[in-house]
Amino acid sequence: MSNNNGGRKPANDSWPGLSRRGFLAASGAGAAASLLLPSGHVRAATMGETLKIGVMGPFTGPASRTGDSFKKGFAMALEDAAKHGLTPVKIEGQPHDVELVYIDSQSDPEKAVLAETDAINRQGVKFLVGGWHSSVAMAVMDVEAPYKLVHIGHMGEAQTIDEKINKDPQKYAGWFKGWPAPPIFAGLYGPPLKYFLEQDLWQPANKKAAVLVEDTDYGRGWGDALHDSLQQAGFDVLPYDVTALDETEFTPLITKYKAQRVSLVAMTSTGSVSASNFVKQFRDQNLKALLLGHGLTWFSEWYKLTGDASDYTVTADSPRVIAPWQQAWVDRYKAKYDEDPSIAACGHMYDYLLMGLTVLNKAGTLDFDKLVQTTVDTPYKGVWQYYQFAREKGPHAMAPHEIMTGDFMKGFFFPMVQLMNGNAPVIWPLEYAKQKFESPPWLSS
Repeated sequence: MSNNNGGRKPANDSWPGLSRRGFLAASGAGAAASLLLPSGHVRAATMGETLKIGVMGPFTGPASRTGDSFKKGFAMALEDAAKHGLTPVKIEGQPHDVELVYIDSQSDPEKAVLAETDAINRQGVKFLVGGWHSSVAMAVMDVEAPYKLVHIGHMGEAQTIDEKINKDPQKYAGWFKGWPAPPIFAGLYGPPLKYFLEQDLWQPANKKAAVLVEDTDYGRGWGDALHDSLQQAGFDVLPYDVTALDETEFTPLITKYKAQRVSLVAMTSTGSVSASNFVKQFRDQNLKALLLGHGLTWFSEWYKLTGDASDYTVTADSPRVIAPWQQAWVDRYKAKYDEDPSIAACGHMYDYLLMGLTVLNKAGTLDFDKLVQTTVDTPYKGVWQYYQFAREKGPHAMAPHEIMTGDFMKGFFFPMVQLMNGNAPVIWPLEYAKQKFESPPWLSS
């Protein structure tokens, strides 16, 4: 999918003040001094009041592992912000140290509203970055709107968010949606699956497909979009099933799928325990179907949780290492945290925080209208995506200020991978493929 950006070049071709070659050289350098300063700290007589940036995530609750990845991405971004001259942030010509205020959504809209209200009113947050659940996004959008705050890169993707923005774009002008809506992204599963069929790489017994989603705005939106995409690709798609975010027992559902003789099962969950339990039970019950596991690799420990039960699963849920600067970032992350990164969580939060700091410095003010305009006018080439927020609804975004999709480093882009032995090699698009799709052996046994 090409990116319709009117022919404009990105504002920066790499990272602020650093070329790609410089990034590769610096990726092993030691961490800069911490920028997490206590409230009221003044580093010098000319230093302004500390600028508090609210960073939202599920830091506790069923998706807390995602929240852990958020924190690690934010920490790496702060290190690099100092190296590249993005901190202290200059507001009205005066430098301000940065303090991150962690806003714990707990994967619960009501709790997120309370936490964000406290962050704004008591802790003095002036700018926001990040977030995960669509249901949380739907709730906190209304908290922020009266305060005229800019929020960059919340990852709630449901099209209900787009519908809300489209009904009142002025009210939600400060909301910059950091993940494309499911009709654009989930809709990309149909073409590769159709290709595997046409090339006889996959020979299912039939084209009957089942879909399982979590009981959230995101889950239902994804289910609707995937149902349409699979149907357009020639599949007979059953009405999707809905389960609780913390569900762990899927035997009745899988037994139903066996009785219905489905050849494809597509599932999504933002809870690591729920997702991994489904994968293991899917394999234990020997369901003769291909598994599409959207969101499974959002958890850095996905292979530890599933083992070889995840082998042959296909997914297009995250950015993947395609370019050398991305591999350098992964190597640095692993050396720092002794684990593989969940790039959809830590990688995007790294990019979005640096983008936010870039916008703040470029605007040079906390004036709402100026910050909104600067965000729209500042395409940002991060490590993992090319980030450009849409000015209006169009083919690459379903609402104003949603992140725009596109090809690799021309927009928001995820390739399809097939999980195998804890690895996730790219299998689609073909120009980036590192191996061919392999049909699961249990389909022919």
